[in-house]
Amino acid sequence: MAFLQTIPELRQPAPGVELLCLPEPRFKRAQLSLGFEMPMDKKRAARTLLAEVLSQGSASYPSRLKLTQALQDLYGASCSIYADRAAEYHRFSLQLGWVGDRFLPAEEMVQPRLFGLARGLLDQPKRGANGSPFDVETMERERSALLKRVRERKDDRPSYAEERFLAQMCAGEPYGLLAWDSEDALHELSADQLEVARLDLLASAPITAIVVGPCDVDLVETWLADWFSTRGEVRSLPPIQHPPVGKLREFREELPMEQAQFHYGFRYAQPESPRSFEALGLACAILGGGAHGRLFRVVREEKSLAYGIYAMLRARKGLMTVAAGIDAEAYQQVRAEVENQLLDLQQNGPTAEEMEFAIVNRLDRLRALADSGSRLANYHLREHQLGFKRTPAFRAADLQSLSPQEVATAAQSLVADSVYLLAPGKNQNPAAASTPS
Repeated sequence: MAFLQTIPELRQPAPGVELLCLPEPRFKRAQLSLGFEMPMDKKRAARTLLAEVLSQGSASYPSRLKLTQALQDLYGASCSIYADRAAEYHRFSLQLGWVGDRFLPAEEMVQPRLFGLARGLLDQPKRGANGSPFDVETMERERSALLKRVRERKDDRPSYAEERFLAQMCAGEPYGLLAWDSEDALHELSADQLEVARLDLLASAPITAIVVGPCDVDLVETWLADWFSTRGEVRSLPPIQHPPVGKLREFREELPMEQAQFHYGFRYAQPESPRSFEALGLACAILGGGAHGRLFRVVREEKSLAYGIYAMLRARKGLMTVAAGIDAEAYQQVRAEVENQLLDLQQNGPTAEEMEFAIVNRLDRLRALADSGSRLANYHLREHQLGFKRTPAFRAADLQSLSPQEVATAAQSLVADSVYLLAPGKNQNPAAASTPS
């Protein structure tokens, strides 16, 4: 299968609104995502709860049931709202999906009706009695459900360990903050605070939208222009922080558990060119990008020191992190092996076999973009945020021409910052556990 060679057309339908258009007819469904990005400020708790409350209905569709029925009437269209952290920003997202016109009965048009439904969720929420901006019962139900999820997150030990690791590695940086702020912040929220957050989002948040699939992009642009063209000054977001690396830090925390969670964080300066960034991505893949990666082969397969181990780039922030499930007693050995394998990659570069496996794996992923509208949208959104705007075909050509020395040079930019272990308590009775194999 050939690599895709098109990039989205960039339009600016309103102040602070960027629209990436890729009307790909190869897909059955079109997908549109609107990302409202704001600083990780004190209003992020309100925006997080706001997403949950708005998802329950609007003035026109005053319950989740009525909203779901309306979406089904639009031939199974989808509409979701959620909030999370994206790099060092708080992102409030509206995502829509619908079947392309050529798959519908003659003269049926889903886009305008779905767009009206979606805008109503943000512009005309279901109001409460006695002038309350939101229905109190709905707000309290969603607050309770969100708090329950927040309290239960410790039950997912790998995800909780990653959260705690990033909070300490990036202490004092927005990247280390939680999207919902804290339990106390969620408890204290009022309906008026949610309304202030809603109006602030619509009036001043920078918005990046991307639409992919069989759709009328002019209709998307007109809809966004009608919605946001009267906005005033749009907020400027602070630059992402890239602090210098100091002395390597170690952190250990304890919880009742069987398998310890290990994390190792490295920082790097932003690569000067797309090719340098491609080399860095390949270095990360060779180190820990899956079963073909060094860490998996050596730490897990050869030395049986981990249940699973992998590395990933956090590109907008400039981090590479390694994560592994291990026995706590193997901490020093796993840490040393991560350092040894990275040092060898930096000094000696990858082998021909490592280059081949890593490149083939990444090429397969680039080819697969042609089969998924959502993955293609995410790909181009990431390219836009990084400022590269490369087609899959361009990246494939770059990958296949990289040399082992370029990969070694890119790996040399990785500087160790923090090591973290979430482990069973020292007085905990060890439970029976299998040895990694």
